[in-house]
Amino acid sequence: MKKWIASVLYAGLIMIMPISLMAQDVIKIGVLAPLDLPVGKGIQNGAEMAAEEINASGGILGKKVELLIADTKLKPVIGAYEYTRLATQEKVAAVLGTYISEVALAVIEQVPKHKVPFLSGSATPELTEKVKQNYDSLKYVFRTYFNSYEMADFSSEWLVSDLIKKRGLKRFALMAENANWARPVAAKWEKDIKDAGAVIANIEYFDKTTKDFKPIFARIAESQCEMICVLTAITEASAFLNQWTESKGPLMGGIIGSFRMAWKVSDKTAVSLISLSFPGIFPIKAKDMVFQDKYLGKYKIIPEFTSPHFYDALYMLKAAIERAKSVDPDAITDAMEKTDYIGVMGRWVFDKASHHSKFGPGYRQFMTMQWQPDGKACVIYPDEHKTCEMIFPQWK
Repeated sequence: MKKWIASVLYAGLIMIMPISLMAQDVIKIGVLAPLDLPVGKGIQNGAEMAAEEINASGGILGKKVELLIADTKLKPVIGAYEYTRLATQEKVAAVLGTYISEVALAVIEQVPKHKVPFLSGSATPELTEKVKQNYDSLKYVFRTYFNSYEMADFSSEWLVSDLIKKRGLKRFALMAENANWARPVAAKWEKDIKDAGAVIANIEYFDKTTKDFKPIFARIAESQCEMICVLTAITEASAFLNQWTESKGPLMGGIIGSFRMAWKVSDKTAVSLISLSFPGIFPIKAKDMVFQDKYLGKYKIIPEFTSPHFYDALYMLKAAIERAKSVDPDAITDAMEKTDYIGVMGRWVFDKASHHSKFGPGYRQFMTMQWQPDGKACVIYPDEHKTCEMIFPQWK
């Protein structure tokens, strides 16, 4: 009888318990991603894989992680709306994601109103510059990603040291997506190539929806360039690879967001294609080898470059919440500023003023990779990670 009364009382207590208390068994985390794109699915997959591992090992503060995935559709207004909805209606502890810079910048306009930590995937330097300029209102924003300056410096160093100084190339063409993230990189390439004594003979900006690249390749051919320096994030490499091979164009390389799938989707026309790449996609260290093995086993595809970034982001958020022993936004922010975490991407340590993470030896780093005739992507730069020698297109 006593057990029955206790059960009834417990059931009644559950019925009248405030929802906020009932929800304490779960820590909700929002994820923003353009789900129609492979890079967006990569954000979702990386976060979900981390959440599954975290939950299997006891969760965060003993609570299960629940991810709420929202599709930004690459539209700034939708990204801002979904951040607000996740913050106000879903009561998430933090939000991860976005992808393109325009969406991230729209999201951070909402952050001062809601104060929900936002771990952003966006390459525009403007994001963390805004944090530094408006710290009190934007201190909840962290970049768990690279920025355009880092990509520009690393890739430009390779262009100058390996192609101009070592191999003697003198004439370059620039073919870039018309996007915020690309312009600082393009400007850096243009300056450094000219300073090294070479020439930018042709500059072509194109819309991300472009399908016909033949006019661009024709103009590049007329300019007699020895290399096409490419910047693409949204445009799939398959959109221009066949047209490049048909035109028997010069060596092509740079920063190509869809590089990791270029061989599969191009019927081997990706031979000699070069791109900056990241740990975890084509792994070179123990931790990113483990990550890729798990990812391949779960999703049956090579990770997108977005995947290891957001895998690491969720683990950093977990560590911050556990250090804070709270999901209070200010407590999480304070703990995130103290991050010193070794992830798939390398070591993450945030600058306190801007909340951008340190880059370079001992921290996060890139590598330059090339597709070769055997269908293997290998490292051609830097020398400490090099696994093969660079080749030129077979028709050259």
